Amino acid sequence: MKRFLLVVSLIVATFAYADRSVAVAETKTKIAPADEYFGRLKMSILGIANTIKDQSVMFDRRPEEMESEMSKVSFAVDAIRDWEHKYPRDPWIAKSLFFLERFYNRIPTDAGRAQAKATMAWLVRDFPETWYGKTGKRELAEGKVGATPPPYVVQSPPPAVDVTKPVLGQNAPAPQASP
Repeated sequence: MKRFLLVVSLIVATFAYADRSVAVAETKTKIAPADEYFGRLKMSILGIANTIKDQSVMFDRRPEEMESEMSKVSFAVDAIRDWEHKYPRDPWIAKSLFFLERFYNRIPTDAGRAQAKATMAWLVRDFPETWYGKTGKRELAEGKVGATPPPYVVQSPPPAVDVTKPVLGQNAPAPQASP
């Protein structure tokens, strides 16, 4: 009977230690695994990055359709928040926030500029020691984030070139039009 109790207590102690070591390992893990999914749409880390990149390209090509496409970006933001909740020290979140800010900063509206500032403030608050956080802090201090872009400079068209006259340094006659 004593042996039985000893064996049972060793088994219980082993499982208790194993559970504790798993909990310690989980708290030490700071980088999310690539096969974990976040947010309501269960987006992967790569899916989040691709959504931000794709929407940036979409905005460059068809800015008039951006309003209907903003839900995709909001799903990426939801996934980033879930990712940060589960892995608060994952430095890769900073990169996603940085590119999200760059996306919002391209939108030439007050709402876009406000989102850019809010995203950069989130980045600087939660990841100040990363390169992205330091860059964001500097850009916020310099007023670059969410700033109204300078007006576009309208360039005058190049001067018209008369193709019937020879170019300087050439003695060839101008080409004749065929009848």
